[in-house]
Amino acid sequence: MKNLKVLLEELKLRNFSEHLEETLQRYPGECEKFIEILEYLCEIEISKKKERTIAYRIQKAAFGKIQTVDTLDFEYNVSTKQLKNRYLKLYTPELLKQGLSVLFVGSAGLGKTHLARALGYYCCQQCSRVRFTTLAMMNLELMTADSTGKLRNAMTAYTQPALLIIDEIGYVCLREVESNLVFQVISQRYENGRSTIITTNRPFGEWNQVFHNDAMAHALLDRLIEKSEVFHLEGKSYRETHRKNLKP
Repeated sequence: MKNLKVLLEELKLRNFSEHLEETLQRYPGECEKFIEILEYLCEIEISKKKERTIAYRIQKAAFGKIQTVDTLDFEYNVSTKQLKNRYLKLYTPELLKQGLSVLFVGSAGLGKTHLARALGYYCCQQCSRVRFTTLAMMNLELMTADSTGKLRNAMTAYTQPALLIIDEIGYVCLREVESNLVFQVISQRYENGRSTIITTNRPFGEWNQVFHNDAMAHALLDRLIEKSEVFHLEGKSYRETHRKNLKP
């Protein structure tokens, strides 16, 4: 009976739960059978509800491409071999509970985006809200919203998810107003204890070439790094190696 009440509460069927005992008393000889059937049906409903939630979270995350930890070849590169154990320790609900940020730094083709997407996909599996974007796309959306009077809604879309993944920091250079908008997103997420994942091809010392000036770059990094795991990747490009292996 206790387990059934817990299941009903999880399904938010509070009235059902409140009237359960008095209803079962009408069928004293069949209570155990009814409870067993109801528990089974509740477990099915909870399982299907979770499946629907996960599918919705994945869709709303807008990954562009689904990449999981199981499909990442950690062995192809010395740096990915070395980071594997520390990276896999991030696969826990504590990642979002602690508001931990994760930064992947390295040149193109080393698996930074794959590592970021895989963590995001895991968080979706935990039914958490995730948003994936590139810095260029985020900048475009924020600037468009600002010019059309819809900035508040756009900011909410980036500050509210439990996890925000910003891919490809370093491929575009932002002006002052653009840098300020990105700073507002990062700052609000920092204040609210929400996790952010970054991938960048620029070492931190060059972020002043991406954002408006030294002060802005420092302020962004200060908020991201305070409570973070940083992974440096180096070596040969996985994509380049893979292309060579495909040649006849």
